[in-house]
Amino acid sequence: MQTNIKINIYDLLNHLEKRRAMYLGNEYTFQSLDAFLTGFSISADKTQYISDMYNDFSDFNIWLLGHLPKHFGQSGGWHWQISNRNQNDDENAFKEFFEFVKVFKSSKKNVEQIKIKPFEFKKTEFNIETKTEIEKQEIIDSIHKITLENSKTIWLKGYHKKKLTYNQWCLSKEAFADMLDNLDKGINNTF
Repeated sequence: MQTNIKINIYDLLNHLEKRRAMYLGNEYTFQSLDAFLTGFSISADKTQYISDMYNDFSDFNIWLLGHLPKHFGQSGGWHWQISNRNQNDDENAFKEFFEFVKVFKSSKKNVEQIKIKPFEFKKTEFNIETKTEIEKQEIIDSIHKITLENSKTIWLKGYHKKKLTYNQWCLSKEAFADMLDNLDKGINNTF
């Protein structure tokens, strides 16, 4: 018996869509899907969210915010957004979730490199072990503006020597311009 097999999230979702009761129990609800996928995310590693054929599933929550014509706050994930759209209708919530996943996973990615002069910025990180905030000086020497079809979400990724040092997202071109401006001014950014 092999115990080290790592299933990809998209393979899991394909099975789950066809056999919900097998994975979620006979009395499954849309909430049980959220609990199941939360459990999966706790035990999964980054490679299980990535596919050579599809978009990184880690971006699904943020993509969905920009995909929906109306969302219910930016802090809620996919479950929150879909549940609020389908109150007391688990069957339709499941249907929407799997439809959104299909659109997301095959949405074309556009990466635009923005020319910049390298600059330093302050970054504050929270250390869980010591429960303290640590301020760091980071350098960005290249910036990528990333968009996915079917969503107005824009990701800004800053790199130093091809290592990711800055990662933010927004839902409008104006907010993206503000992020670039604030980053260029060296405004403190917390991750």
